[in-house]
Amino acid sequence: HWVWSSAGWLSAFNAAPLLGTGMIDFAGCGVVHMVGGVSALIGAYVVGPRLGRYDSEGKLVNIPGHSATLQALGTFILWVGWY
Repeated sequence: HWVWSSAGWLSAFNAAPLLGTGMIDFAGCGVVHMVGGVSALIGAYVVGPRLGRYDSEGKLVNIPGHSATLQALGTFILWVGWY
């Protein structure tokens, strides 16, 4: 509610908005994407690198490519779902 509430410290409708301007968030996209990005960053930190990505000496191990067919299928499913 930092942006959406008129009492929020980021809201442009606050009596004393942040830096004197505040923020108008169209459809909540700024807040939603910020929360998603921060959550993904924390999740990646907690989970860590893949098992088998590094050898016992800490050097990178090449991971071979996977199925190009499944990659194309996943891209198509995302494309259809998007539109």
